[in-house]
Amino acid sequence: MESLNPRKARESMRNRINAAMEALSRILQDRAVDREKAAKILEETYRKRAIQPIRGKAWPNDIWDKEMATLYVIGRYALMLNEENPSLFHKIFNYEETLEEAANAILDKKPEEARKMVLFLLGGQIDDNTTARLLRVITTKVVTGFEDEDRLIKLLKTLPKVFPEQERTVRKYARFYIALRVAQSIAMREIRTRIAKEAFKQGLAARIGLPKIMPDDEYIAFIAMNVFEVPRKQLSRILGVREKEKSSAAGS
Repeated sequence: MESLNPRKARESMRNRINAAMEALSRILQDRAVDREKAAKILEETYRKRAIQPIRGKAWPNDIWDKEMATLYVIGRYALMLNEENPSLFHKIFNYEETLEEAANAILDKKPEEARKMVLFLLGGQIDDNTTARLLRVITTKVVTGFEDEDRLIKLLKTLPKVFPEQERTVRKYARFYIALRVAQSIAMREIRTRIAKEAFKQGLAARIGLPKIMPDDEYIAFIAMNVFEVPRKQLSRILGVREKEKSSAAGS
């Protein structure tokens, strides 16, 4: 099973990447903007283009702040804004920078050393939300073609060894990631049949290697429709489920 092709990944995320670039352009025009204002600009841009945040079925109160991970990835790895305008970039994306540094520590250091480093970076504690947001930064890099999927899979395997208390959250996130990647592969038309879907899903779950992380087809269909805008007719042919109308952007 091959990792996600960067060019195809960016093509499947073209509308989201363009929206992120538009939002970043607006942010750069107002150099005094803070993170809260940046998140508001992101929300306005997405709503204008009818693009939803990367998400599962939940719509948490901080969803737009979480979606700032997309602006961070595009700003840093596509536009190099961290080099062109480091002070503004750091002001807005300090949290994502810290989360990525923490992820790299988990990946590159021994578990005991990694735990100490991550706790230092994150103020002495790590909760479920922080764990999910750390994984979200690396996931966003993967699905937009700026990180190899193997590195995220290694992170999913290693994180529970460094923070055993976060194993449940990691497994829950792994389930979301498998659904996201199946949905993306359907959007890219790499998955065209139910057999191919099941093989892909099983193969990715095996690569991650954690227990109880298999998403159901309804969950995949929801993400495919709302994140990747895959037509229902295409989904019913591949997933064998009838998805309800696309959920409103209000997240009700």
